Amino acid sequence: MMRQIALPLALILTLAGVVGLYLGVASAPLSESEIIERHAADYVAQTGRARTDCYAVPAGVEGVRMIVICEAEGSEAWFVAVDDRGEPVDAAVLFEEGTT
Repeated sequence: MMRQIALPLALILTLAGVVGLYLGVASAPLSESEIIERHAADYVAQTGRARTDCYAVPAGVEGVRMIVICEAEGSEAWFVAVDDRGEPVDAAVLFEEGTT
């Protein structure tokens, strides 16, 4: 009788552990370097310029983790504001912050 309960229970607990581990790893926040690299790759794809043109600064605006800025000498700056997951945030959020 104990074996009939123990085996399914062990399988359920193992499955729950695997799902929990997967969800934990999937929701881990990206590092600053990973965010910069991701958006620097977008910059290179759009402009054909070098990744080394890119750097980031803290945003200081709620909901915006950092601003990735790419500047090539003699050209207009390219930038993207990103949230904690590294997803782009509407740039209007940055400019509205000072007017409220």
